[in-house]
Amino acid sequence: MHRFRVIVQELERLEEAITESEDRWGELAAMHCKTIQQLEMADVIRRIQETDEGLVDDMLRSVGESVQCGHCTLKRG
Repeated sequence: MHRFRVIVQELERLEEAITESEDRWGELAAMHCKTIQQLEMADVIRRIQETDEGLVDDMLRSVGESVQCGHCTLKRG
């Protein structure tokens, strides 16, 4: 009877350890997904910034060319 109790206690301990491990894996999976989302957002922000910089560069170049040619198309307030 004593061995049976020891085995039951060991099984309960193992079940608890398995449950804790499953919880930890769930937390890790959630952190993994969140990290991926943050990396994706950082990439999107970087691309937007690159596009904005390109548009500003294009606009400045266009204005510079217009001024050089004497055709400033910007309205002054």
